[in-house]
Amino acid sequence: MIVVVGAVQAQETGSGVVPGGLASGVALAAAAADARVELVARIGDDPAGDAVLLAFAAAGVGHVATLRDPARATPIELDDDEAVDPDPEPDGSSAGGLPEPPAPTLDAADVGLALRYLSEYRVIVAVHPADPGVLAEVTSAAGYASAHLVVVTDPTAASPEEAPADALVIAATADATGVADLLGRYAAAVDRGEDPASAFAMLSAGAGIDQP
Repeated sequence: MIVVVGAVQAQETGSGVVPGGLASGVALAAAAADARVELVARIGDDPAGDAVLLAFAAAGVGHVATLRDPARATPIELDDDEAVDPDPEPDGSSAGGLPEPPAPTLDAADVGLALRYLSEYRVIVAVHPADPGVLAEVTSAAGYASAHLVVVTDPTAASPEEAPADALVIAATADATGVADLLGRYAAAVDRGEDPASAFAMLSAGAGIDQP
């Protein structure tokens, strides 16, 4: 089983709301490669969050460890990456005058509890773990379960704490859809028992990504 840890958002398209963000892309690509996937995330307890979870379920991505937060709204983006609110106020509030609620975020306690609840995972993919405590939790869980760890860092943000030497570390921005697909298929290959180095070399050939 593969566990993907990271932030999730809703993306509004012409045909409806679909999961957005890099963590979503990795999870969906792994599920499309016939892997069993569980997503560890926190989203709003709102219609956008409902639509995202329904889309995950339809795609075969499990979300028993995805938390719902009634105090925070699921972030929504349009296809062109503009905010849904077309007329924000200068102070960041919506056109109605109320400040936009902060996006739901995972903390180390959330991740630690989720990874103790889940079992039998062979791969953990941590996407943009800005909180050092989150990286510490996934590192500890990967070591305890003898699971392969993939850490996706954000090249535009401050560097996280150093990942373990045997982890695959990739720098990618949140809109790197090609990287999401590559890492999803890579995680699925490792979950099937393929050698991590060989799987990455094969899948990254021609993708413009150098093997670390």
